[in-house]
Amino acid sequence: MKKTVTILFLLAIACIMQAQVPVKRELMQLYGKYPPPPANSKDAFTKLVATEQYGVSKCSAEKMFAPIDKEIKSIEAEFAAQPKPDASSMSAGVLSTDNMKKMSDPDMRKKMKSKGKEEKMKMAMEMMKSMPKSGPALEPDPPAVRAALDEWQKIYNDTQNEFKRSVAEQEEGIKSAEEYKKAHADIDAWEAAEVAKLPQISSGEMSAPDPAKVKVVRLKSADKHITIADKRVEQLRGKLSASADHAKTRYSAFYQKLIAANYAADSKNFSTKKILADAQLMILKDLASQIELSRKAWEESASWQMNREKIEKEKN
Repeated sequence: MKKTVTILFLLAIACIMQAQVPVKRELMQLYGKYPPPPANSKDAFTKLVATEQYGVSKCSAEKMFAPIDKEIKSIEAEFAAQPKPDASSMSAGVLSTDNMKKMSDPDMRKKMKSKGKEEKMKMAMEMMKSMPKSGPALEPDPPAVRAALDEWQKIYNDTQNEFKRSVAEQEEGIKSAEEYKKAHADIDAWEAAEVAKLPQISSGEMSAPDPAKVKVVRLKSADKHITIADKRVEQLRGKLSASADHAKTRYSAFYQKLIAANYAADSKNFSTKKILADAQLMILKDLASQIELSRKAWEESASWQMNREKIEKEKN
């Protein structure tokens, strides 16, 4: 427990006491409530809202994602509405009286905000020197709350492995995105080369390729773009499904125990509620990132089909 409180203390200092308490919301169920990426570009285009303003075309998934967006914003609003704790809300013994005064001082808080992460941690370490050697006198948590904390500790203990997995996944994602971008660039280059091969038609002093033949090339190019986009969205469907499954495996047992503990409502310890609230925020952030990836997949995929239909409607 002493180690947990020490970690919490450093985090509290670094965040300028922006700690919160858990909200009574079931986050795990939301992993199955957001729309997964579309089957293909045509599917995306038929289900999204296409608009054009000042010559700029756009496909919006706002309507499709409105229900899950509303729910996420509601949860975020609950966290934001919670009163910000002051130093006196921390468990007895965590801070000395002198440090409590320092943390409550507006000038000190302003100074901390201007510091970098390393400087904040250094200041926190200096303040920790005045902590009681025997550790804070915490009031025992109810068994159900303790069980939730212990379950989160298992997740925390696996942080290094999770970080490595996340980095590897991110590197793979960057590589895949670069390859995808290059594939579209290669198609654009092919289109330009094909148009350049077309015979010129003279009109007065001007000459240009036959618009009808240019349209044929552009449509072929659009089809190539769609083929690439459809392969990409299929990959994203698999990756997001795997990410959701991983999150459920990683967090479900903890969240079940958090619910069983009534979201730590009976705990009297600042540290307990802070740790469990941070756990919820971590899950919420993971969920929000998956929702955003799916939203972008819908809009980006639909844009290629929209582009083709615009070309199709053009008059020669």
